Amino acid sequence: MSLAPVLFGLLIAAAIGSLASFLHLGGSRVRKRLEVDTKVEWRPPDDSPAVLPPELVKKFEDKLGIKKDSSKVKEIKKKMVQAGIYNERAMAIFLGLKLGLPLALPILIMPLLMDRGISKLMLVGLAYLLFVGGYFLPTLVLGHLVDSRQKKIRQALPDALDLLVVCVEAGQGLNAALKRVSDDFKVSSPALAYEFNLVNLEINAGLEREQALRNLADRTGVEDLASLCSILIQSDRFGTSVATALKVQSETLRTTRRQRLEELAAKTPVKLIFPLILFIFPAIMVVILGPAVIRIMDTLFKR
Repeated sequence: MSLAPVLFGLLIAAAIGSLASFLHLGGSRVRKRLEVDTKVEWRPPDDSPAVLPPELVKKFEDKLGIKKDSSKVKEIKKKMVQAGIYNERAMAIFLGLKLGLPLALPILIMPLLMDRGISKLMLVGLAYLLFVGGYFLPTLVLGHLVDSRQKKIRQALPDALDLLVVCVEAGQGLNAALKRVSDDFKVSSPALAYEFNLVNLEINAGLEREQALRNLADRTGVEDLASLCSILIQSDRFGTSVATALKVQSETLRTTRRQRLEELAAKTPVKLIFPLILFIFPAIMVVILGPAVIRIMDTLFKR
Protein backbone atom coordinates (compact mmCIF):
# COMPACT_ATOMS: atom_id res chain seq x y z
CA MET A 1 0.00 0.00 0.00
CA SER A 2 1.33 3.42 -0.99
CA LEU A 3 1.97 5.97 1.75
CA ALA A 4 0.90 8.92 -0.42
CA PRO A 5 -2.87 8.64 0.38
CA VAL A 6 -2.13 8.26 4.10
CA LEU A 7 0.12 11.33 4.15
CA PHE A 8 -2.42 13.24 2.09
CA GLY A 9 -5.17 12.44 4.62
CA LEU A 10 -2.97 13.38 7.59
CA LEU A 11 -2.09 16.73 6.05
CA ILE A 12 -5.75 17.51 5.38
CA ALA A 13 -6.67 16.58 8.96
CA ALA A 14 -3.88 18.77 10.34
CA ALA A 15 -4.96 21.76 8.23
CA ILE A 16 -8.62 21.43 9.24
CA GLY A 17 -7.68 20.92 12.89
CA SER A 18 -5.49 24.01 13.05
CA LEU A 19 -8.10 26.18 11.38
CA ALA A 20 -10.91 24.91 13.58
CA SER A 21 -8.94 25.30 16.81
CA PHE A 22 -8.03 28.93 16.22
CA LEU A 23 -11.50 29.83 14.98
CA HIS A 24 -12.96 28.18 18.07
CA LEU A 25 -10.61 29.83 20.54
CA GLY A 26 -10.54 33.35 19.13
CA GLY A 27 -14.09 34.67 18.78
CA SER A 28 -16.23 33.67 21.76
CA ARG A 29 -18.15 36.64 23.19
CA VAL A 30 -18.97 34.70 26.35
CA ARG A 31 -15.29 34.12 26.93
CA LYS A 32 -14.52 37.83 26.57
CA ARG A 33 -17.28 38.80 29.01
CA LEU A 34 -16.07 36.29 31.57
CA GLU A 35 -12.50 37.54 31.26
CA VAL A 36 -13.56 41.17 31.72
CA ASP A 37 -16.15 40.72 34.46
CA THR A 38 -14.74 37.96 36.66
CA LYS A 39 -11.04 37.98 35.71
CA VAL A 40 -11.21 34.18 35.64
CA GLU A 41 -9.60 32.22 32.85
CA TRP A 42 -12.33 30.71 30.72
CA ARG A 43 -12.18 27.02 29.95
CA PRO A 44 -14.63 24.92 28.00
CA PRO A 45 -16.79 22.58 30.06
CA ASP A 46 -15.89 18.94 30.23
CA ASP A 47 -18.73 17.89 27.94
CA SER A 48 -17.87 20.42 25.18
CA PRO A 49 -15.98 19.04 22.18
CA ALA A 50 -12.34 20.16 22.04
CA VAL A 51 -10.49 20.04 18.76
CA LEU A 52 -7.05 20.06 20.38
CA PRO A 53 -5.99 19.56 24.02
CA PRO A 54 -5.74 22.87 25.93
CA GLU A 55 -2.17 22.10 27.02
CA LEU A 56 -1.09 21.58 23.41
CA VAL A 57 -2.81 24.77 22.30
CA LYS A 58 -1.14 26.73 25.12
CA LYS A 59 2.31 25.42 24.18
CA PHE A 60 1.58 26.18 20.55
CA GLU A 61 0.64 29.78 21.38
CA ASP A 62 3.75 30.21 23.53
CA LYS A 63 6.04 28.93 20.77
CA LEU A 64 4.55 31.19 18.10
CA GLY A 65 4.10 34.23 20.37
CA ILE A 66 0.38 34.58 19.59
CA LYS A 67 -1.02 34.80 23.11
CA LYS A 68 -3.75 37.34 23.72
CA ASP A 69 -1.58 40.03 25.34
CA SER A 70 1.62 39.43 23.39
CA SER A 71 3.28 42.21 21.43
CA LYS A 72 2.94 40.26 18.18
CA VAL A 73 -0.84 39.97 18.55
CA LYS A 74 -1.14 43.67 19.42
CA GLU A 75 0.87 44.59 16.34
CA ILE A 76 -1.34 42.42 14.11
CA LYS A 77 -4.48 43.98 15.61
CA LYS A 78 -3.06 47.43 14.98
CA LYS A 79 -2.38 46.52 11.35
CA MET A 80 -5.90 45.19 10.96
CA VAL A 81 -7.39 48.41 12.31
CA GLN A 82 -5.20 50.42 9.93
CA ALA A 83 -6.48 48.23 7.10
CA GLY A 84 -10.06 49.02 8.09
CA ILE A 85 -10.82 45.55 9.49
CA TYR A 86 -12.86 45.85 12.69
CA ASN A 87 -14.42 42.38 12.80
CA GLU A 88 -14.07 40.61 16.15
CA ARG A 89 -13.20 37.31 14.46
CA ALA A 90 -10.61 38.84 12.15
CA MET A 91 -7.71 37.94 14.44
CA ALA A 92 -8.78 34.29 14.69
CA ILE A 93 -9.29 34.05 10.94
CA PHE A 94 -5.90 35.65 10.26
CA LEU A 95 -4.07 33.27 12.57
CA GLY A 96 -6.02 30.33 11.17
CA LEU A 97 -5.02 31.26 7.63
CA LYS A 98 -1.43 31.88 8.65
CA LEU A 99 -1.21 28.40 10.18
CA GLY A 100 -3.50 26.56 7.77
CA LEU A 101 -2.26 27.85 4.40
CA PRO A 102 1.27 26.38 4.77
CA LEU A 103 -0.41 22.97 4.96
CA ALA A 104 -3.30 23.62 2.61
CA LEU A 105 -1.30 24.96 -0.36
CA PRO A 106 1.00 21.92 -0.67
CA ILE A 107 -2.00 19.62 -0.17
CA LEU A 108 -3.98 21.25 -2.96
CA ILE A 109 -1.20 21.92 -5.48
CA MET A 110 1.33 19.10 -5.06
CA PRO A 111 -1.05 16.29 -6.25
CA LEU A 112 -1.52 18.21 -9.49
CA LEU A 113 2.25 18.27 -10.10
CA MET A 114 3.14 14.69 -9.22
CA ASP A 115 2.20 13.17 -12.60
CA ARG A 116 3.82 15.87 -14.74
CA GLY A 117 7.25 14.28 -14.95
CA ILE A 118 8.85 16.69 -12.49
CA SER A 119 11.85 15.41 -10.55
CA LYS A 120 11.51 14.65 -6.86
CA LEU A 121 14.05 17.31 -5.92
CA MET A 122 12.02 19.92 -7.80
CA LEU A 123 8.82 18.71 -6.10
CA VAL A 124 10.45 19.04 -2.68
CA GLY A 125 11.60 22.56 -3.53
CA LEU A 126 8.11 23.53 -4.76
CA ALA A 127 6.54 22.08 -1.62
CA TYR A 128 8.91 24.14 0.53
CA LEU A 129 8.14 27.30 -1.46
CA LEU A 130 4.41 26.70 -1.11
CA PHE A 131 4.82 26.11 2.62
CA VAL A 132 6.79 29.34 3.12
CA GLY A 133 4.53 31.28 0.76
CA GLY A 134 1.41 30.10 2.58
CA TYR A 135 2.85 31.30 5.89
CA PHE A 136 3.76 34.78 4.65
CA LEU A 137 0.82 35.29 2.26
CA PRO A 138 -1.68 36.60 4.90
CA THR A 139 0.93 39.07 6.18
CA LEU A 140 1.65 40.34 2.66
CA VAL A 141 -2.06 40.73 1.89
CA LEU A 142 -2.63 42.57 5.17
CA GLY A 143 0.30 44.90 4.45
CA HIS A 144 -1.08 45.61 0.97
CA LEU A 145 -4.49 46.48 2.44
CA VAL A 146 -2.89 48.84 4.96
CA ASP A 147 -0.81 50.62 2.30
CA SER A 148 -3.78 50.93 -0.05
CA ARG A 149 -6.05 52.40 2.62
CA GLN A 150 -3.40 54.82 3.85
CA LYS A 151 -2.77 55.98 0.29
CA LYS A 152 -6.47 56.67 -0.25
CA ILE A 153 -6.68 58.63 3.02
CA ARG A 154 -3.52 60.58 2.20
CA GLN A 155 -4.85 61.54 -1.24
CA ALA A 156 -8.24 62.70 0.03
CA LEU A 157 -6.97 64.53 3.12
CA PRO A 158 -6.09 67.93 1.52
CA ASP A 159 -9.55 68.28 -0.07
CA ALA A 160 -11.22 67.19 3.16
CA LEU A 161 -9.14 69.71 5.09
CA ASP A 162 -10.19 72.51 2.74
CA LEU A 163 -13.84 71.63 3.31
CA LEU A 164 -13.18 71.47 7.05
CA VAL A 165 -11.74 75.00 6.94
CA VAL A 166 -14.81 76.27 5.08
CA CYS A 167 -17.17 74.66 7.61
CA VAL A 168 -15.29 76.06 10.62
CA GLU A 169 -15.09 79.55 9.13
CA ALA A 170 -18.84 79.39 8.42
CA GLY A 171 -19.47 79.11 12.15
CA GLN A 172 -19.77 75.38 12.70
CA GLY A 173 -18.05 73.65 15.57
CA LEU A 174 -15.34 71.10 15.01
CA ASN A 175 -17.68 68.17 15.68
CA ALA A 176 -20.30 69.44 13.23
CA ALA A 177 -17.58 70.15 10.66
CA LEU A 178 -16.24 66.61 10.97
CA LYS A 179 -19.76 65.25 10.53
CA ARG A 180 -20.28 67.39 7.42
CA VAL A 181 -16.99 66.30 5.88
CA SER A 182 -17.82 62.69 6.68
CA ASP A 183 -21.18 62.97 4.92
CA ASP A 184 -19.70 64.66 1.84
CA PHE A 185 -16.81 62.21 1.43
CA LYS A 186 -18.77 58.96 1.71
CA VAL A 187 -18.55 58.45 -2.06
CA SER A 188 -15.16 59.94 -2.96
CA SER A 189 -13.23 58.62 0.06
CA PRO A 190 -15.19 56.11 2.20
CA ALA A 191 -12.17 55.31 4.41
CA LEU A 192 -11.60 58.92 5.47
CA ALA A 193 -15.34 59.52 5.86
CA TYR A 194 -15.63 56.48 8.12
CA GLU A 195 -12.73 57.60 10.31
CA PHE A 196 -14.09 61.15 10.72
CA ASN A 197 -17.53 59.78 11.52
CA LEU A 198 -16.02 57.43 14.10
CA VAL A 199 -14.27 60.40 15.77
CA ASN A 200 -17.58 62.24 15.94
CA LEU A 201 -19.31 59.20 17.41
CA GLU A 202 -16.62 58.78 20.07
CA ILE A 203 -16.94 62.43 21.10
CA ASN A 204 -20.74 62.17 21.24
CA ALA A 205 -20.38 59.03 23.37
CA GLY A 206 -18.50 61.03 26.04
CA LEU A 207 -14.87 60.49 25.07
CA GLU A 208 -12.65 63.54 25.32
CA ARG A 209 -11.85 65.22 22.03
CA GLU A 210 -8.12 64.92 22.61
CA GLN A 211 -8.33 61.16 23.11
CA ALA A 212 -10.68 60.75 20.13
CA LEU A 213 -8.20 62.57 17.89
CA ARG A 214 -5.33 60.47 19.20
CA ASN A 215 -7.33 57.35 18.44
CA LEU A 216 -7.85 58.64 14.91
CA ALA A 217 -4.10 59.02 14.40
CA ASP A 218 -3.44 55.52 15.80
CA ARG A 219 -6.18 53.88 13.72
CA THR A 220 -5.01 55.25 10.38
CA GLY A 221 -1.23 55.42 10.79
CA VAL A 222 -1.03 58.31 8.29
CA GLU A 223 1.59 60.89 9.21
CA ASP A 224 -0.30 63.81 7.68
CA LEU A 225 -3.45 62.93 9.60
CA ALA A 226 -1.45 62.47 12.81
CA SER A 227 0.03 65.95 12.32
CA LEU A 228 -3.47 67.35 11.81
CA CYS A 229 -4.66 65.68 15.02
CA SER A 230 -1.70 67.11 16.95
CA ILE A 231 -2.48 70.64 15.73
CA LEU A 232 -6.16 70.28 16.65
CA ILE A 233 -5.23 68.98 20.10
CA GLN A 234 -2.87 71.90 20.73
CA SER A 235 -5.45 74.38 19.44
CA ASP A 236 -8.11 72.91 21.74
CA ARG A 237 -5.74 72.82 24.70
CA PHE A 238 -4.45 76.41 24.42
CA GLY A 239 -7.66 77.97 23.13
CA THR A 240 -6.28 79.24 19.81
CA SER A 241 -8.31 79.62 16.63
CA VAL A 242 -9.17 76.29 15.04
CA ALA A 243 -9.73 77.90 11.63
CA THR A 244 -6.24 79.42 11.62
CA ALA A 245 -4.67 76.12 12.62
CA LEU A 246 -6.57 74.30 9.88
CA LYS A 247 -5.48 76.87 7.28
CA VAL A 248 -1.83 76.46 8.25
CA GLN A 249 -2.14 72.68 8.14
CA SER A 250 -3.88 72.84 4.75
CA GLU A 251 -1.05 74.89 3.27
CA THR A 252 1.48 72.52 4.81
CA LEU A 253 -0.26 69.51 3.27
CA ARG A 254 -0.36 71.17 -0.14
CA THR A 255 3.35 71.95 0.09
CA THR A 256 4.15 68.42 1.27
CA ARG A 257 2.17 66.85 -1.55
CA ARG A 258 3.88 69.07 -4.13
CA GLN A 259 7.29 68.13 -2.74
CA ARG A 260 6.39 64.43 -2.93
CA LEU A 261 5.39 64.82 -6.57
CA GLU A 262 8.62 66.67 -7.32
CA GLU A 263 10.55 63.87 -5.63
CA LEU A 264 8.77 61.25 -7.72
CA ALA A 265 9.43 63.27 -10.87
CA ALA A 266 13.13 63.48 -9.99
CA LYS A 267 13.30 59.70 -9.55
CA THR A 268 11.70 59.02 -12.93
CA PRO A 269 14.91 59.23 -15.06
CA VAL A 270 16.68 56.77 -12.76
CA LYS A 271 13.76 54.32 -12.92
CA LEU A 272 13.67 54.58 -16.74
CA ILE A 273 17.28 53.43 -17.14
CA PHE A 274 16.56 49.71 -16.85
CA PRO A 275 13.54 49.65 -19.25
CA LEU A 276 15.55 51.71 -21.72
CA ILE A 277 18.56 49.38 -21.57
CA LEU A 278 16.59 46.12 -21.58
CA PHE A 279 13.75 46.85 -24.01
CA ILE A 280 13.94 50.15 -25.90
CA PHE A 281 17.69 50.38 -26.61
CA PRO A 282 17.96 46.89 -28.21
CA ALA A 283 14.99 47.66 -30.48
CA ILE A 284 16.55 50.97 -31.56
CA MET A 285 19.85 49.23 -32.24
CA VAL A 286 18.11 46.64 -34.41
CA VAL A 287 16.34 49.33 -36.41
CA ILE A 288 19.48 51.45 -36.86
CA LEU A 289 22.11 48.75 -37.38
CA GLY A 290 19.90 46.11 -39.01
CA PRO A 291 20.12 47.37 -42.60
CA ALA A 292 23.87 47.96 -42.32
CA VAL A 293 24.44 44.46 -40.95
CA ILE A 294 22.34 42.94 -43.76
CA ARG A 295 24.35 44.80 -46.41
CA ILE A 296 27.65 43.78 -44.83
CA MET A 297 26.53 40.13 -44.74
CA ASP A 298 25.42 40.25 -48.39
CA THR A 299 28.77 41.76 -49.41
CA LEU A 300 30.75 39.12 -47.50
CA PHE A 301 28.73 36.18 -48.88
CA LYS A 302 28.91 37.48 -52.48
CA ARG A 303 32.68 37.34 -52.31
